[in-house]
Amino acid sequence: MRQIALFTPATDYAAALIPELKKLVELRIFEETPKRFDPDEFAALVYVIGNASADLWIYEFALRHPGIVVLDEPDLHNVVREKSKDRPEAYFRELFYEIFGQEWDASRDAGLEITGQQPRTFSMLRRLLDHTEACIVNSRYVEGTVHMKGFRGRIARIPNGTFVRNLDGGPFRERLGIEKEQPLVGVFGDWWTGEELCEFLGVFRILLDHIPAARMLLAAAREEGSAIRDRIVELGMESKVDILNVPSPAEVDGFIAACDVVLNAQWPPPAEACAFSVRAFGLGKTVVAADFGVAREWPDNVCVKIPDGRYRDQVLYESLKWLLSSPRITAEIGSSASQWALENCTWSHTAQLFADFLASHSDAAPDASLSDDALRNYLRRWADPGTDRESYLNGHESRLIRTLQLTPAGAKSDRILEMGCYLQLTPALRNILGYGHIRGSYLGAQGRDLKLVHARDGEFFECAIDLFDCERDPFPYPDGYFAMVLCCELLEHLKQDPMWMMSEINRVLKPGGTLLLTTPNVVSLRAVRAVLLGVHPGFYNRYPDPQADRANNSKHEREYARGETSKLLDAAGFVVDHIETCPYSPLADPELAASLKWVADLLGSQKQPLNLRDECILAIGRKESLPKDLRPSWLYDSATSDDEPR
Repeated sequence: MRQIALFTPATDYAAALIPELKKLVELRIFEETPKRFDPDEFAALVYVIGNASADLWIYEFALRHPGIVVLDEPDLHNVVREKSKDRPEAYFRELFYEIFGQEWDASRDAGLEITGQQPRTFSMLRRLLDHTEACIVNSRYVEGTVHMKGFRGRIARIPNGTFVRNLDGGPFRERLGIEKEQPLVGVFGDWWTGEELCEFLGVFRILLDHIPAARMLLAAAREEGSAIRDRIVELGMESKVDILNVPSPAEVDGFIAACDVVLNAQWPPPAEACAFSVRAFGLGKTVVAADFGVAREWPDNVCVKIPDGRYRDQVLYESLKWLLSSPRITAEIGSSASQWALENCTWSHTAQLFADFLASHSDAAPDASLSDDALRNYLRRWADPGTDRESYLNGHESRLIRTLQLTPAGAKSDRILEMGCYLQLTPALRNILGYGHIRGSYLGAQGRDLKLVHARDGEFFECAIDLFDCERDPFPYPDGYFAMVLCCELLEHLKQDPMWMMSEINRVLKPGGTLLLTTPNVVSLRAVRAVLLGVHPGFYNRYPDPQADRANNSKHEREYARGETSKLLDAAGFVVDHIETCPYSPLADPELAASLKWVADLLGSQKQPLNLRDECILAIGRKESLPKDLRPSWLYDSATSDDEPR
């Protein structure tokens, strides 16, 4: 086998992986941009890229020479910010590409609005993935985000590695002046923001009232400003908290071994936090981690998981109080963590998985489980010929397939809500995407129904359907209950208060949870064609028969333009991750196809945008904050007039 070109920053990850990988494959390591490079000399190009500004050179090289990208977190926002540093327009162009999947053209994209500087939770992957042959990820969480970004190449799921060993932390406790029986909580890494760490220091201060002997260690290669020291002084904890610069990996491991508990509860946890957690597992230490991302996939007996939200600090306090109450508890959890690490993520095991993937890279086909054909065949198993279900599937096949392709994979512990649930794609949420808890909702008198559907081959699927009015009633779920909400073909039917529905979706989603919204595109080529021919552009523009069953009213109250969905998500407290359009079903009428081409040619001649002109809008948002504007002026009439006092 020819050499593998491995592009990597000089990190602890690289220092541990490379010696093991060299035992299995022939490697050439690049830790900076090569002056001369011929990609044809190598069997594969592998890019280990993190979300640090220092990784910009790897990002830019991977765009020029596509290869295999190793992602430990689904975000390169800091890298892209560095790339567009001090150039607001360049940053805007990257945001535009990330959301809409196209280059920004000022003369053609006026209707596609996005906000300015995005929060840390906004991921930046799409451009890199569009120049990538294959991906190596560390979890189903990252894999799901890569799929959500539209990547359809081959993906390998390979866990972070660790060294599993017993290491005496006694000498390191002595250096800190900590007695053998004193409880010690350690915080490691450079990722902490001053504000968040100050909050956890407040929790630790309350803990000292019950466990006065406890100590805390803040160990990092650099310090994040003076706010942390000021907070320690303010809380009167100068003798209880040690701040230590730890330059070498060996010393980091020693201080981890000295701790009873390793705290990595930042939300959302960056890759470095997850790597430190796995490192602590290998040393048999108890980890307290944020219940998010890859941590949700770790067994419950190897760590303690802290949910985000209003009760986070209380749960953290109670967890630390319990863990530090007895060395037996932390020893038991640490032992389980060490055993799990030995079975799943030693560096030798991780390197072997890398080598196996690289050996088969040139010959293996991408995972076909989410291909159009595979999903089409799956959906048709659940629709008997000649039934209403088959008729609906025929009219929505492309939309249903694309919805499943954009929905990130879930875990057995994840809950997903499908609003407007027709049970067309619902079985696939469990059987293909892996969600363990599935609920549906539908318009009706408040209550619950239980629906059962059968596949042609005898398989059956059962789902609880909650009945309520989504623009009037509080949703019958607690705050932060779902990891994912699908709101498909519902928005356009709302008559009075769409922001009520959007705010309730926000409420029932976990922090960082995902909403996938689909709705007809009022500026599609089909709609423009209708206007030009003097026909109403709406999909369902007729009144329902007054004598018919009003429960089956399919009339649309308001259809949305592609840019409006972005504004709607933003107003409801979501970071807009992705917007695209797709047809509802394959176009089979040659005459209609020719007519739509005529419309496209006409728009093109007028320098109007041709992208995002399919019939259905698919928009993905990630919960970031409380709703910002419950009555956006572009969507609601003002509550006052010029004649009324304001």
